[in-house]
Amino acid sequence: MEENNINVISFASEMSELLGVEIGVSHIHPSSEDEGRFFYIQPPKAGAPMILHHYRGPFCIDIHPDDYKKIETGEISVREYIISANWQVGYYWGGGSMIGGGYYQPIDIIGKNDEVRRYLQILSCRGYYKSSCGYKPSRKACEECSVENCPFSDYKKGNWENEMEEYDPRIDFYKSLRLRFEQENIGYTLHGFSCGKLPDNEIWLSPNGHYHKDTPFTFTAYASYSTIRSLLMREVDLENLKEYVDSFNFRIHKMFSHQTHEVNPENLEKAFERMDYAKEEVDTQPELPDEESVPLIDRIVAFFKRF
Repeated sequence: MEENNINVISFASEMSELLGVEIGVSHIHPSSEDEGRFFYIQPPKAGAPMILHHYRGPFCIDIHPDDYKKIETGEISVREYIISANWQVGYYWGGGSMIGGGYYQPIDIIGKNDEVRRYLQILSCRGYYKSSCGYKPSRKACEECSVENCPFSDYKKGNWENEMEEYDPRIDFYKSLRLRFEQENIGYTLHGFSCGKLPDNEIWLSPNGHYHKDTPFTFTAYASYSTIRSLLMREVDLENLKEYVDSFNFRIHKMFSHQTHEVNPENLEKAFERMDYAKEEVDTQPELPDEESVPLIDRIVAFFKRF
């Protein structure tokens, strides 16, 4: 990655001018199919770069390495690339779960430029609020901001219904997955949703700790990176969501193992052999298990599986 390349510098400059926010050369990141940003942001497709607000404050662009190379070498002009790309716009804020920690959607940054510029300005304040544990702009900062009728500001009147929508198809996909799984496997359900490097037609199920006798056994569901990316890029026909969900194959996967197993009554029971802490629960015990009685690794995993 050559930060002194004149074409890359021009790309950063034109994007900054177009969007009304600063895009630094050092914040343009080629991201291959094996990279991305953990489970929050999937690697961008060629021709579909991502404009993301980063939890540390700046805006950045995640771009496919082939696209970056074309810009760097001049194979495609900066202007031509900006106009022809299928831009994805969103944020990388991190946190405990995939949903809420990262998001993007396709937006026409040329045809809807005014809306995009407004969206990004408000997004930067929202991101700072999240990363700084509740900080919101001062009255002076809001007065100096060009965004009128801002729904995020404490000093301007606005309505979120008038702003750019952030519909998240992952939520409907997950709910439909859960409904199907519950209907097919009585007594079991899904609690938690993430993604990883796995076959596109499979949903891997990782058992969660079971702490109470009167609650169902739960699994965290994992979809592939490309499945999540297709949902966020609106490449999935959501009008036929049930049919799409029915096309996936559930597989049981235990942590630290490369093997998966068929979902059947026997394997469902086996999945919780070391995860059913409610088995030894007695009436005199508190409602929640003693933290020290749960292995450290299970507590760490449980924390990051929260949905």
